[in-house]
Order: sequence, then C-alpha cells, then structure tokens
Amino acid sequence: MHIDGNTRMVGIIGDPLDHTLSPTIHNAAFDYMGLNWCYVPMPVQEGYLREAVEGLKALRFVGVNVTMPFKTEVLPLLDEVAMFAESVGAVNTILLDKGRLIGYNTDGRGFYTALVRDLGYDVKGRKVFIMGAGGASRSVTVSLALAGCVSIVIVNRSPEKSRQLAEIVKRSAPGVEISWLSPNENYDLVVAECDVIINATPLTNFHGSVLRVPVAMLNRSQLVCDLNYSVYQPPLLQEAEARGAQVMDGKGLLLYQAAAAFEIWTGLDAPVEVIRVALHKALEEAHI
Repeated sequence: MHIDGNTRMVGIIGDPLDHTLSPTIHNAAFDYMGLNWCYVPMPVQEGYLREAVEGLKALRFVGVNVTMPFKTEVLPLLDEVAMFAESVGAVNTILLDKGRLIGYNTDGRGFYTALVRDLGYDVKGRKVFIMGAGGASRSVTVSLALAGCVSIVIVNRSPEKSRQLAEIVKRSAPGVEISWLSPNENYDLVVAECDVIINATPLTNFHGSVLRVPVAMLNRSQLVCDLNYSVYQPPLLQEAEARGAQVMDGKGLLLYQAAAAFEIWTGLDAPVEVIRVALHKALEEAHI
C-alpha cells in the first residue's frame, strides 16, 4: 500500500476496535482494485461522537463504518439517512458527499445476500425465530420481513427492546406476524416449528445465560444461523449440524456488508472473492 497526499481515507469508528477485521479486508479490496485508498480504525470514546463525526468533514474522509456503541447514537448527527437505516434506527455506514453526511445500514443487506448467494435460501413464506433485539437483530429482522417471511418471534432479555423491534417490523412490513417472548417462557415448541433460527446476540455459549437454546428441538428441515463469526464453528451451529440442520455463521454478513459499504463509497463493484479470502486469512491469523 502506498499512502500519499492524494490517498482517499475511509475507516471505522467505535469502541473497542481491538479485534476489528474491517481494515484488513477493505485494504485488500483497495489494493486489488488499484485504488489509492486507505481504511483505518479510529477508536472513539463515548461522549466524543459528535466531535469525531464533525472531524470527518475537516479531514476530508470519504466515509466510515460505525460500530458499537454508536450505531443508533449517530443518527441525529447526520444530514440524511437512507430509508432502510431510518426504519431500523441504526446506521453502520456513512458516506460524505459534498460535505453532507449520509447514513446507511448494510447489515441486513449483508445477511440477506449471504442467504441468497452462498446458500441459495429463499425466506419467502418462512417462519423465523430470532434471539436478540439489538442493532444487528434489527437490520436482519427487518430484511427478512421485507423479503417475505410470514412470521417472526423475538426472544430477548429486554421486553422494551423486543417491543421496539416488533413496532419497527409492523411499520416496515405490516403483513408479517410479529411477536416476542420472555427468556423465562418455554419456547421449545416455537423453535421446533420455525424454519429459520437466528442467534443475533454476542453470546456463543448459552450455559448459565438467561437466554437458552433448546437444541434438542432443532431438526433437518431448519436453517440455523449464528451472527458471530470465527475460524471455528460456533457451538450452536455444531449442535444444529449434528441434527441435520443447514447452518450459517456471521462471516457472510461481515463479507457482504463490507462489500456494500465499499460500493457506497467508491461507486464500483466490490471484489467479493478478494474480500472473502482476506477475511478468512485474517481470522486464521488472529486465531479468532
């Protein structure tokens, strides 16, 4: 990589950023495309988000990704928010266009693209069970609702967050049946009857957690997804695969949301397979 006064800058803001793989995969894409661009991680402490966002203009950044804990907090600081990002109430990608800050959310698009391109899976008419109601869950849930699933059941520790997500789905896709359950309720039969099971929480091990997964109810007619990613398969997916279910981890979401951000910033088609190779190599090197 050659960096000079003409290098166009993009990056990621959030905290912590110790283990982010985004610089590796984006810079691999820029190198492959022969672009004089550079992607850098920029940790931002809570309380300094406004200054950080304003600084992007001063430093003439092309754009940034936004990660925890700022995906929701950043919205009022933007000049414009794309319809999908506004509907889910979370932004993970910002474009600076002629001094204007425009917010997008590519997480839901990333997940849906992984389903279609990597698995050939059609969610139309499917019943969905999702654990978690945070930023990633919002994007994924609304994407599935817009893609035509017939029902969604949310399980989350916070009833208020579950209610908020349910309201977002009702506004975005009124024809989808939406409900939520407390972790204290018995949802074994619900899981057994759903077609798609998704873990959208940061948990990879549910032992001792308020949330639980009734793995005995998983079966070969289901697709089980875990939005966490690693070189190694998450325990939930190991259990699901052992019972004959189709499985997908979070690497596809990471890959395709990055590709979407690349296209928003550059206006070019993303080199998806280059990004995929860089992602797998970065995971192996980091022993994640």
